[in-house]
Amino acid sequence: MNKTRTKRREPEFILQSAIFACIKELLNPNVLITCFPSGGGGRVRGAKLKKMGLASGYPDLQLLHKGKYYGLEVKTETGRLSPAQSELHEKLKLQGARVAVVRSEKDAIEQIIKWRLHK
Repeated sequence: MNKTRTKRREPEFILQSAIFACIKELLNPNVLITCFPSGGGGRVRGAKLKKMGLASGYPDLQLLHKGKYYGLEVKTETGRLSPAQSELHEKLKLQGARVAVVRSEKDAIEQIIKWRLHK
């Protein structure tokens, strides 16, 4: 598959990959980071993940530092939160978590600095 077609079909994948590559170098070495790969794969994969306990709406990139949870939801410039994402993000915030939507590498860097998770 050529790059142009991939960019059109998976813009959030491209953006999230770029953001991860960028911020992993910026993060304090004690910050744990992982992605939450719940999208894609079709109905069968979705049904299996749900049966295993997957809850909808968790942020794409999850960070943990000193027992505190931080979530970065990656969206393109035109992307919107789903109702499940909005609801879960609010629940996370009520638990003391920090959650932000980022739409670029610059947004992600600014958020990491704001949260003081950088080196």
